[in-house]
Amino acid sequence: MNAHTPAVPRSVMIRPLTASDAAAYKALRDEALRTAPDAFTSDYESSVGRDAREYVERFGTPESGQFFLGAFGAADELVGCLGCERDQRTKQQHLATLVGMMVAPQAQRQGIGRQLLAACVEAAGRVPGLVQLVLTVTASNAHVVRLYEQAGFRAWGLLPHAIVVDGVGYDKLHMVRVLHD
Repeated sequence: MNAHTPAVPRSVMIRPLTASDAAAYKALRDEALRTAPDAFTSDYESSVGRDAREYVERFGTPESGQFFLGAFGAADELVGCLGCERDQRTKQQHLATLVGMMVAPQAQRQGIGRQLLAACVEAAGRVPGLVQLVLTVTASNAHVVRLYEQAGFRAWGLLPHAIVVDGVGYDKLHMVRVLHD
Protein backbone atom coordinates (compact mmCIF):
# COMPACT_ATOMS: atom_id res chain seq x y z
CA MET A 1 0.00 0.00 0.00
CA ASN A 2 1.46 3.38 -0.94
CA ALA A 3 1.06 6.65 0.99
CA HIS A 4 -1.93 7.67 -1.14
CA THR A 5 -3.95 4.49 -0.69
CA PRO A 6 -6.25 4.71 2.34
CA ALA A 7 -6.19 1.80 4.75
CA VAL A 8 -9.11 -0.59 4.44
CA PRO A 9 -11.20 -0.07 7.58
CA ARG A 10 -10.85 -2.94 10.00
CA SER A 11 -14.09 -4.54 11.10
CA VAL A 12 -14.84 -3.21 14.57
CA MET A 13 -17.90 -2.73 16.70
CA ILE A 14 -18.26 0.78 18.10
CA ARG A 15 -20.30 1.28 21.25
CA PRO A 16 -20.35 3.50 24.35
CA LEU A 17 -17.92 2.48 27.09
CA THR A 18 -19.45 1.26 30.35
CA ALA A 19 -18.11 0.51 33.80
CA SER A 20 -17.23 -3.03 32.71
CA ASP A 21 -14.80 -1.54 30.15
CA ALA A 22 -12.79 0.44 32.71
CA ALA A 23 -9.82 -1.95 32.95
CA ALA A 24 -9.53 -2.25 29.16
CA TYR A 25 -9.82 1.55 28.80
CA LYS A 26 -7.09 2.11 31.38
CA ALA A 27 -4.79 -0.40 29.65
CA LEU A 28 -5.35 1.27 26.25
CA ARG A 29 -4.87 4.74 27.76
CA ASP A 30 -1.70 3.79 29.62
CA GLU A 31 -0.23 2.30 26.44
CA ALA A 32 -1.15 5.39 24.40
CA LEU A 33 0.37 7.75 26.97
CA ARG A 34 3.54 5.62 27.09
CA THR A 35 4.00 5.22 23.32
CA ALA A 36 2.81 8.66 22.11
CA PRO A 37 3.63 11.15 24.89
CA ASP A 38 3.53 14.13 22.50
CA ALA A 39 -0.08 13.36 21.53
CA PHE A 40 -1.66 13.88 24.96
CA THR A 41 -1.71 16.52 27.66
CA SER A 42 -1.86 13.79 30.32
CA ASP A 43 1.34 11.92 31.07
CA TYR A 44 2.06 8.24 31.62
CA GLU A 45 3.88 8.68 34.94
CA SER A 46 0.94 10.48 36.56
CA SER A 47 -1.67 8.13 35.11
CA VAL A 48 -0.24 4.62 35.34
CA GLY A 49 -0.92 4.35 39.10
CA ARG A 50 -4.56 5.42 38.87
CA ASP A 51 -7.27 2.87 39.57
CA ALA A 52 -9.32 1.93 36.49
CA ARG A 53 -12.55 2.71 38.35
CA GLU A 54 -11.58 6.39 38.45
CA TYR A 55 -12.38 6.65 34.73
CA VAL A 56 -15.93 5.29 34.89
CA GLU A 57 -17.43 8.67 35.77
CA ARG A 58 -16.11 10.11 32.49
CA PHE A 59 -17.89 7.48 30.38
CA GLY A 60 -21.37 9.00 30.79
CA THR A 61 -24.00 8.38 28.11
CA PRO A 62 -24.29 9.62 24.53
CA GLU A 63 -27.65 11.26 25.28
CA SER A 64 -25.97 13.59 27.79
CA GLY A 65 -23.18 14.73 25.49
CA GLN A 66 -20.67 13.27 27.98
CA PHE A 67 -19.54 9.90 26.64
CA PHE A 68 -16.69 7.73 25.44
CA LEU A 69 -17.02 5.41 22.47
CA GLY A 70 -14.92 2.29 22.18
CA ALA A 71 -13.91 0.33 19.09
CA PHE A 72 -13.89 -3.39 19.80
CA GLY A 73 -12.09 -5.91 17.58
CA ALA A 74 -12.94 -9.48 16.65
CA ALA A 75 -11.99 -10.90 20.05
CA ASP A 76 -14.00 -8.12 21.77
CA GLU A 77 -10.75 -6.38 22.71
CA LEU A 78 -10.78 -2.59 23.03
CA VAL A 79 -8.60 -1.30 20.18
CA GLY A 80 -9.60 2.36 20.18
CA CYS A 81 -11.67 5.02 21.88
CA LEU A 82 -12.73 8.65 21.65
CA GLY A 83 -14.46 10.84 24.20
CA CYS A 84 -16.93 13.69 23.97
CA GLU A 85 -17.20 16.01 26.97
CA ARG A 86 -20.01 18.54 26.90
CA ASP A 87 -19.37 21.80 28.70
CA GLN A 88 -21.67 22.10 31.73
CA ARG A 89 -21.48 25.88 32.10
CA THR A 90 -24.76 27.50 31.07
CA LYS A 91 -23.23 29.79 28.48
CA GLN A 92 -21.21 26.99 26.88
CA GLN A 93 -23.56 24.00 26.91
CA HIS A 94 -23.70 24.24 23.14
CA LEU A 95 -20.04 23.11 23.07
CA ALA A 96 -18.39 19.76 23.57
CA THR A 97 -14.72 18.86 23.45
CA LEU A 98 -13.47 15.70 21.78
CA VAL A 99 -10.80 14.11 23.94
CA GLY A 100 -8.66 11.02 24.22
CA MET A 101 -8.56 9.74 20.64
CA MET A 102 -6.57 6.54 20.99
CA VAL A 103 -6.03 3.56 18.72
CA ALA A 104 -3.86 0.66 19.87
CA PRO A 105 -0.49 0.62 18.05
CA GLN A 106 -1.23 -2.72 16.36
CA ALA A 107 -4.58 -1.40 15.07
CA GLN A 108 -3.44 1.97 13.71
CA ARG A 109 -3.76 3.00 10.07
CA GLN A 110 -6.70 0.65 9.54
CA GLY A 111 -9.52 3.21 9.54
CA ILE A 112 -10.50 2.71 13.17
CA GLY A 113 -9.87 6.33 14.15
CA ARG A 114 -11.99 7.48 11.20
CA GLN A 115 -14.83 5.16 12.27
CA LEU A 116 -14.64 6.36 15.87
CA LEU A 117 -14.63 10.00 14.79
CA ALA A 118 -17.63 9.53 12.49
CA ALA A 119 -19.59 7.69 15.21
CA CYS A 120 -18.72 10.35 17.78
CA VAL A 121 -19.77 13.24 15.52
CA GLU A 122 -23.01 11.40 14.71
CA ALA A 123 -23.79 10.74 18.40
CA ALA A 124 -22.95 14.34 19.35
CA GLY A 125 -25.22 15.59 16.58
CA ARG A 126 -28.19 13.89 18.25
CA VAL A 127 -27.67 15.67 21.59
CA PRO A 128 -30.26 18.44 21.97
CA GLY A 129 -28.65 21.87 22.11
CA LEU A 130 -25.16 20.65 21.21
CA VAL A 131 -24.07 22.54 18.11
CA GLN A 132 -20.29 22.68 18.08
CA LEU A 133 -17.35 20.35 18.70
CA VAL A 134 -13.84 21.50 19.53
CA LEU A 135 -10.57 19.64 19.95
CA THR A 136 -6.83 20.09 20.10
CA VAL A 137 -4.30 17.99 18.24
CA THR A 138 -0.52 18.04 18.18
CA ALA A 139 0.13 20.25 15.16
CA SER A 140 3.06 18.18 13.89
CA ASN A 141 0.87 15.05 13.65
CA ALA A 142 -0.14 15.71 10.03
CA HIS A 143 -1.91 12.35 9.62
CA VAL A 144 -4.31 13.05 12.50
CA VAL A 145 -4.79 16.71 11.55
CA ARG A 146 -5.81 15.50 8.07
CA LEU A 147 -8.21 12.97 9.63
CA TYR A 148 -9.97 15.75 11.53
CA GLU A 149 -10.05 18.03 8.48
CA GLN A 150 -11.64 15.26 6.40
CA ALA A 151 -14.32 14.96 9.11
CA GLY A 152 -15.21 18.64 8.72
CA PHE A 153 -13.07 20.22 11.45
CA ARG A 154 -11.21 23.43 10.66
CA ALA A 155 -8.27 24.99 12.44
CA TRP A 156 -8.90 28.21 14.32
CA GLY A 157 -5.72 28.73 16.30
CA LEU A 158 -2.34 27.41 17.33
CA LEU A 159 -0.92 27.36 20.84
CA PRO A 160 2.88 27.22 20.59
CA HIS A 161 4.60 24.89 23.07
CA ALA A 162 1.25 23.82 24.52
CA ILE A 163 2.92 20.74 25.99
CA VAL A 164 6.53 19.97 26.77
CA VAL A 165 7.85 16.40 26.65
CA ASP A 166 11.45 15.73 27.70
CA GLY A 167 12.31 19.38 27.17
CA VAL A 168 10.78 19.57 23.68
CA GLY A 169 7.81 21.87 23.09
CA TYR A 170 4.91 20.74 20.92
CA ASP A 171 2.32 23.08 19.43
CA LYS A 172 -1.38 22.25 19.72
CA LEU A 173 -3.71 23.07 16.87
CA HIS A 174 -7.21 24.11 17.96
CA MET A 175 -10.00 22.86 15.68
CA VAL A 176 -13.77 23.28 15.53
CA ARG A 177 -16.68 21.63 13.72
CA VAL A 178 -20.22 22.96 13.62
CA LEU A 179 -22.72 20.13 13.95
CA HIS A 180 -25.79 21.90 12.59
CA ASP A 181 -26.05 24.73 10.08
